[in-house]
Amino acid sequence: MTFDHATIYINFITVSIFYTQIMKKFFYLLLLLPLAMISTSCDDDDDKVPDVNISASITNGVVKDGVIYAVKGDTLIVDQITLVNNSGKEGTIGAVTYYWNHYLMGTAVVAPYTVKINPDVMPVGRHLLQATMPVYVVDYPVCFGEIAYPVQVVETADELPGTPDTPTVTATVSTQE
Repeated sequence: MTFDHATIYINFITVSIFYTQIMKKFFYLLLLLPLAMISTSCDDDDDKVPDVNISASITNGVVKDGVIYAVKGDTLIVDQITLVNNSGKEGTIGAVTYYWNHYLMGTAVVAPYTVKINPDVMPVGRHLLQATMPVYVVDYPVCFGEIAYPVQVVETADELPGTPDTPTVTATVSTQE
């Protein structure tokens, strides 16, 4: 049995194409393997929320009945944001992102997560101060904390409410959905 060069060449090409197709399929399966691992879960605790709260202390502002009051021209300062952890596990918060009237002000990445609100952006009237941050607690999924408080800017200090509450605001923590 004799083979000419053309027959050997055609057989070689056919075998090469066959192996190339198999190797491509195998390669694609290998690329999809990490995606299958990401979507698996070892436990049924994805909706478990730790027993924690977020606390923020305010300077140059008066808190009364869930509203922060500030005098026009004064710099409103969020001194620090802390995690009030009642879960018994170690926990911390990540970078805090601040919003003023739903507009991004910036992100504080280092504790105590202080922000100073420029009095130029605080005309007299009602505004909204928001802060969002990830919450990390051992043995719990990553959760997110959000502080959202109305800020009433008044013309003079005489308009501030009498007998203010403590200059601390709190917020709840939930899972991302």
